[in-house]
Amino acid sequence: MDSGARSDAGVVVVGASLAGAHTALELRRLGHHGPVTLVGAEPHLPYERPELSKGYLGGSVGLDALLVAPEATYAEAGIDLRLGVRASGVDTASRLVQLADGEALAYDSLVVATGSANIRPRIDGMDLPGVYQLRTLDDAQRLAAAARSGGRAVVIGTGLVGCEVAATLTALGLSVTAVDALPGPLWAQLGAELSGVVLGWHEQHGVTFFGGTVVTAIEGSERAERVRLADGQVLEADLVVVGVGARPMLDWLSGVPVDLAAGGLAVDAAQRTNLPGIYAAGDVAAVQDDALRGHRRTEHYMSAMEQGQRVAHVLVGAEPPASQPEWFWSHQYGHYLQYAGRHEPDDELVLRPAPFAAFFLRDSVVRAVATVDNGRDLRRALRLLGRTVDRALLVDPAVDLRKVA
Repeated sequence: MDSGARSDAGVVVVGASLAGAHTALELRRLGHHGPVTLVGAEPHLPYERPELSKGYLGGSVGLDALLVAPEATYAEAGIDLRLGVRASGVDTASRLVQLADGEALAYDSLVVATGSANIRPRIDGMDLPGVYQLRTLDDAQRLAAAARSGGRAVVIGTGLVGCEVAATLTALGLSVTAVDALPGPLWAQLGAELSGVVLGWHEQHGVTFFGGTVVTAIEGSERAERVRLADGQVLEADLVVVGVGARPMLDWLSGVPVDLAAGGLAVDAAQRTNLPGIYAAGDVAAVQDDALRGHRRTEHYMSAMEQGQRVAHVLVGAEPPASQPEWFWSHQYGHYLQYAGRHEPDDELVLRPAPFAAFFLRDSVVRAVATVDNGRDLRRALRLLGRTVDRALLVDPAVDLRKVA
């Protein structure tokens, strides 16, 4: 704890998110004995979000499987859960977190882990019944209930969540049309060639895709009935799902003199903000990247978990775990897509045939790798990130990736 901390207030974690829950639980695992309070705006125990657009939406994964930990774990660890109440502000001089119900929580250290909220685009008709967004457990429950009626779905936005929702709704028997301003699904994450692979999965399962166009309106008399595109085409719909990105949930910190960067809270490699005793982890944190010479945010499962654990180590004075490469995955139509690292659009793409693997290179240095149904090579390729390699060895499926470096 820093020198200006109060002696008995303990750690307050705002955001019962993946990052927030791992901060609190890791503190106890590391032997921290002071008070730990975990505040969450949702009434639910902290849960993992990746399955919301897949197994949970599709009905094959139950709520218990989503939980970071059962309620008894928090109780046994002496973690004070304050669920269903939002934080509304921070008094940094007095070290108090203001809650929307009027309570104020004193803190020695404050960890901001409030995650992201969906971007709500300015599209006419967004407020019509039958228009859904997917971020929370409650969102998934509402969408799942609507999907049981079947019919025609239009998915606006084909990033990770949009692609997975389209795949899940298709599996549930709905007729799905997907629309994106970019030319193909996961275009921003994977680039043109790998986007084409994902597009092929969707088209093979009957999804109609409109790329390179924008939605101008969602129309209907009493509920969403159709989606109008900028080129004049009209798509009939019984339900519409909008997923065009997310923004960090920082509104409650309005007026707090905390430094911002890359759309989030600027933190150093130890997750510390510029304000004494205040840390950030997960989607809200823009971490100092020495190689980039700036800050960057990472909105992925593994990053949120790792950053929460790092904060806990810093708070107890332990050596933080080594940073891992950025990594995300997606299940679509039985395919398992994995990606690690970070690449730029002009990096060289090197493909290895079956089992499929793709490498993004800059001056013969591996910057990122993507695999499909090939977890073995993904694991082996992780050690190649940041290393100079022989391109000819990468493309030869007979060469063990463990020997390429």
